[in-house]
Amino acid sequence: MRSIRRTLIFTLLSAFTLVMFIASLNGYLSSMNKAEGLLDDHLKQLAVALAQSHSVSSAVSEDYVLEFEDLQGPSEIAYQIIELGRVTRRTSNAPTGSWGDMAPGFSYRNFGDFRWRVYALEVSQTKRVVVAERADVRFVVAETVVLQSIYPLLVWLPLLAVITWFIVTWGLRPLAHLSLWIGLKKDNDFTPIALEQTPKELKQIIQSLNGLLGRLGSAFQREKQFGAVAAHELRTPISVAKVHIHNLRLSLKEEANLKALDYVDESVGRLQRVVQQMLDLSRTQPEVIQTRFDPIDLNAVVQQVCVELWSKFDQKSQSIEFHGAETLPKIIGDGALLGLLFENLLQNANRYTPKGGQVWVETQLLSAGEVTVTVSDSGPGIAKDQRDMVFNRFYRVHHDNQPEGVGLGLAIVGQIARLHRAHIDISSNRLGGANFRVTFPASENLQ
Repeated sequence: MRSIRRTLIFTLLSAFTLVMFIASLNGYLSSMNKAEGLLDDHLKQLAVALAQSHSVSSAVSEDYVLEFEDLQGPSEIAYQIIELGRVTRRTSNAPTGSWGDMAPGFSYRNFGDFRWRVYALEVSQTKRVVVAERADVRFVVAETVVLQSIYPLLVWLPLLAVITWFIVTWGLRPLAHLSLWIGLKKDNDFTPIALEQTPKELKQIIQSLNGLLGRLGSAFQREKQFGAVAAHELRTPISVAKVHIHNLRLSLKEEANLKALDYVDESVGRLQRVVQQMLDLSRTQPEVIQTRFDPIDLNAVVQQVCVELWSKFDQKSQSIEFHGAETLPKIIGDGALLGLLFENLLQNANRYTPKGGQVWVETQLLSAGEVTVTVSDSGPGIAKDQRDMVFNRFYRVHHDNQPEGVGLGLAIVGQIARLHRAHIDISSNRLGGANFRVTFPASENLQ
């Protein structure tokens, strides 16, 4: 996902760079024209100075030519002084031919392997001064002066980038505060967002978020009430139906009627388990549960669950073994919820393990102070591609001869584990069945 800050900084710097480039280019062209005008003024002044430093000869014979070589003068300057159509003085780098036919003013001429900027000054009808300056030297001088004024803009561009970064970060601070506020909200917190100073640009977003939070809160409350009330209301008629089935069983004598009644009793029993799981799922949601954690002896909790469920394993001729660690520190948690967690794990193992199978439970203390409880069975196991989904509501592992169920038991396990900040790993054991390993953090790390 693209960062708003990076996008703004990149866009602003690109805009600044483009504007600076256009401004620099425009300034460069304008400064070059200005420098060109200043250099032309210099040529004019030089021509005037030359005209004033040499008086007009009153009598110049046609055979008279005075060659003046300024050996110490700059090589980029050349001039001729023309009197009565004759070159009376010139620099050594000036052409030997007369520039008398040149029109007054500025022009360009090529001589001496260079291009020259030439200025012709008509002093009088008999005297003319022509001054030339190399065009390449003029360009270098002008460009050097102009670039000296442009270089600082380029040097300060990194500083402009840093300033832009700070300005954009400061400008996006309300958005960061809003993000932090939303991130600190708990799962069951649907109260409106209220910032102390809300910019106009964020008011509409906050209003929309508050509206969404209100709708979510109402929907969450309706779902919580519906699940709890529906499951609670279903328990009473199901319990009554179970009582009537028991009484009816006592009054029936024929084997066929008793067999049909067993089917009814089994169906009502499944419905009763589903309703109970719905209640357990509803009351173990982290958003609604209100509990106080206390030091818990996991060995005692797991052993008690094994004892309570022993009859279910006995009905399927399954063996269940419990191996508790001798020195197991207490963890911080809710004893009732932990009992429900292991009850669902053991019931899951009981349902998927075939008759005569094996189930064993083991507690261990790891070197980092973590406590683990492993529930293993000799059932069909869980494929690797399904292990990440078994804790989803109503998801069931695909097996042949799959037992009845709706896929809520492991969802309850997952919710209680998250509430205790525990981690569950699923693997295969030597018998091909499933290993559910629940790892609880060290008690000193729990708040």
